[in-house]
Amino acid sequence: MLQVTPQVAAAIAGEHSYCHLIRLELANNVTLRMTDCGYPVDWQGEIFEANGLLLGMDAPTFNAELRIGEIGLAFTAADQSMVALMLGVNQINRYAYIFRAYLTDEGQVIPNPILLHTWLLNAPDVSDSKGESQITTPLTSEWADFEAPRGRRSTDSSQRRFYPNDKGLEFAAQVKKDLKWGGE
Repeated sequence: MLQVTPQVAAAIAGEHSYCHLIRLELANNVTLRMTDCGYPVDWQGEIFEANGLLLGMDAPTFNAELRIGEIGLAFTAADQSMVALMLGVNQINRYAYIFRAYLTDEGQVIPNPILLHTWLLNAPDVSDSKGESQITTPLTSEWADFEAPRGRRSTDSSQRRFYPNDKGLEFAAQVKKDLKWGGE
């Protein structure tokens, strides 16, 4: 169940404006904070910049099903620092946090913004056209990697990762039938 402060509940129930606060935790301890608001937003000492780097964000949709969701973030590729940051270093599976912040009439954040979702960055793509150049980064749900195999394998390389001098599985790849471990 979603927990909101009484101030946020009042803002939702009445006339309100809101913006999104996006925090990207990237490789090499780089954290980008940006907003779709028309001005920088200060929340708990963090400044979320409205510097024009963020071009757009797909609207997240939620339902009761456990399924893999995906939305997209679009950044300008006209700024070379953004191109270098998103494409120069592997950013796949880095975290993105998207908050919805309700604002007072003066443009201040009403405590506390709602964390809409925690996403994982996927492979970015650059598109160039005559009028615009942008980087599109898909964000996938944390459940996207749910069915990936985990743990150790019955292979020589997996065994040597943990026991470098062990040769117990050296010929495991040559076994042609499934081996049943334990009873029967």
